[in-house]
Amino acid sequence: MIGDERAPAAWSRRHLLQAGLAAAAGIAAPALAADAGAGDLAGLSRQVRGRFLTSADAGYDDARRVWNKAYDRRPLAMARCADVDDVRRCVEFARRHALPVAIRGGGHSYAGWGVADGALQVDLGALDRVTIDPQRRVASVGGGTRIKQLLAASYAQGLITPMGACGEVGVAGLALAGGDTAARGLYGTACDNIIGAQLVTADGEVLELGPGRNDDLFWAIRGGGGNFGVVTRLDLQLHPILPSHNLGFRFGWNDIGAAMRVFGELMRTAPDYVRMGFEVDPAAGAAFGCRVYGSEVLAGDYFAILHKAFPRVESRLSPTRLDPVGEVWDTTNLAVDAAFLEGVDDALAAVLERAALAGRGFGAILMGLSNGKAARIGMTETAYPLRGTGLSSMISAEWQRPEDRERAVSWVAEHGGALRPWATRAYVNYLPPSSPDRIREAYGVNHPRLAAIKAHVDPDNLFRSNQNILPAPAA
Repeated sequence: MIGDERAPAAWSRRHLLQAGLAAAAGIAAPALAADAGAGDLAGLSRQVRGRFLTSADAGYDDARRVWNKAYDRRPLAMARCADVDDVRRCVEFARRHALPVAIRGGGHSYAGWGVADGALQVDLGALDRVTIDPQRRVASVGGGTRIKQLLAASYAQGLITPMGACGEVGVAGLALAGGDTAARGLYGTACDNIIGAQLVTADGEVLELGPGRNDDLFWAIRGGGGNFGVVTRLDLQLHPILPSHNLGFRFGWNDIGAAMRVFGELMRTAPDYVRMGFEVDPAAGAAFGCRVYGSEVLAGDYFAILHKAFPRVESRLSPTRLDPVGEVWDTTNLAVDAAFLEGVDDALAAVLERAALAGRGFGAILMGLSNGKAARIGMTETAYPLRGTGLSSMISAEWQRPEDRERAVSWVAEHGGALRPWATRAYVNYLPPSSPDRIREAYGVNHPRLAAIKAHVDPDNLFRSNQNILPAPAA
């Protein structure tokens, strides 16, 4: 069934996220001098209805922690906003005092973007109301809603919208960057299902976005992340829940390159109702997984194709069950890098196999098929740049002991770099903190329009704790 269901063990993201932090590239942004003093912050704290913390307050250290422990940042203050007015007050304060704003939703960003040194953190965790309209098939969610809250409410109505596999992740953080989700072939990515939004701009204006309403911003937030303001509500299209059937093949550490080449051929002809992925788990090695949405007969017909493709590999059928919590990922230290691969030729398969073997015991590789509806949407119809059939790929490495950090970071940097000849586009939620040049490459043809919109709505780059799109220079 479609959702953040338990994926087959052969390609579960839970097993792939054995990873760590790639060395952060410096992010070029205007150097804004912060002049907010203790008295100014005290005044803001009296205006904000929600919890307000500075480094002098008990609970500050717990509140500033994010899921990826590799990022240990100290904001100037943190406001857990109670409503949209709190958000607006915080943004206006940050603008007056030239403070960067860090927007925290679920706190699960791989690059730790929910917190930033010297920033005013706008914590949306209390804005988590979910409303389901079953007749219109629309879900409206607050900017701090987590996936498990949305899915629990929509499942109760027999409806679903494409979401990720971990229920603790924030809906907005996933969807605004695109949403690398299951069922992309049938329903598109998460951002393709955004039909409306409420956004607080750098000027403190509260805008409604949607078709015919602030069209440039509506285009930009569907893939451009949190660069353009604080999204305090999202309206998402819902779809009927369909049965699904899972089949997995495990290869271990033998002939990984050959298995990847077969996967590369299968991706070219996969129908819309098929979701497939290839993983290299640090402990178990390589595996391929497939999910078919629809009838048991439809699944059986497609699984017969897979058995022919992997005739000597044992397979395993597994059930799907609805579970809004999904996979539970403990906090960790993680390094990541990403690439959108348009195929797997012999040379690329060799590069990926070398990476897998070099990372045995600590490094993971994930390649998820993007096909069908998500692939057919035009490159410039939304800001999300990963159109056309391809593999949205992430390499990652995890460490728990400080002495293992360098190994993890180096492996990700080396092998992430080795993929660049095959890909400049990438899913920005899978990237480490990246330079303006890398972000320009990731967005490709859409970057100039995004930079122009950024210059119009946030010329001082107040919202830069993200994969930052720099404002276009004045003409």
